[in-house]
Amino acid sequence: MTGNSGFQLRRGGPKVYEASWVHAQMGRAAEDLVATADVVPGDRVIDIGCGTGVVARVAAARTGSAADVTGTDVSAEMVKAAARFAAEAGYPEIAWLECDATAIPLPDAAFDVGLCQQSLQFMPDKPTAMAEMARVIKPGGRLALSVWKTRSPIGAAFSTVLDREFGDGTTAPWDMVYSLGDRDSLHDLAAGAGLKDVHVAFDVKFARHPDSTAFITAAIAGSPIAETMAELPAAEHDRLIQEIVEELADFHDDDGLAVPAECLTLRARK
Repeated sequence: MTGNSGFQLRRGGPKVYEASWVHAQMGRAAEDLVATADVVPGDRVIDIGCGTGVVARVAAARTGSAADVTGTDVSAEMVKAAARFAAEAGYPEIAWLECDATAIPLPDAAFDVGLCQQSLQFMPDKPTAMAEMARVIKPGGRLALSVWKTRSPIGAAFSTVLDREFGDGTTAPWDMVYSLGDRDSLHDLAAGAGLKDVHVAFDVKFARHPDSTAFITAAIAGSPIAETMAELPAAEHDRLIQEIVEELADFHDDDGLAVPAECLTLRARK
């Protein structure tokens, strides 16, 4: 995550996120985002708010040169984890930088492509962050970013079960995840940053996992309520996990969990 939003991964941190969300949803979404930016060999690419680095890894595969890819995140823990995961995936040359998205310590016009997957909504100063994204892209360069549009059934299931258990408003801070799901707001931010040829597309990204209980357990372990859940007796913890799974009973196919999430993807040119 990026910025000083306070919305950070908790127990298990990057390892849990990579094993749960990246495996189930964000890896495929990263492929979509990199394709939207039309990344090609020879492009220099920056992944802003890189988290565990899945977008940077996908971009490295597309460019054919990991040394042409840079990932940035405000979290030192995430940057370290991203570097580790990239090395394990065969991309040790990706550059990693700990910095706030509103103050990227890199030169103007250093990159052909800027990418930002599901991070802008967490940045307190979104206009400045967008301006920085535009600044580090070359004239004629491309930007592609994505944000969630609305609360997904997974978010709704968390809210139903956890607010009932721990009190109304327990999951209200998680609404930040969907706080930028407005097409006009994205257009305004892009215009304010001086971007052109702006296009915002609506689509649906699926979270897919063969074991819904394992996925929800991991997702909770990486959530803001992780500590509270970890303090519960095992039987109570498992009961809540199963209640969340039951709330998602309609979102399965023959391969397991299959939950849609509405997404907005912006593409633009410098």
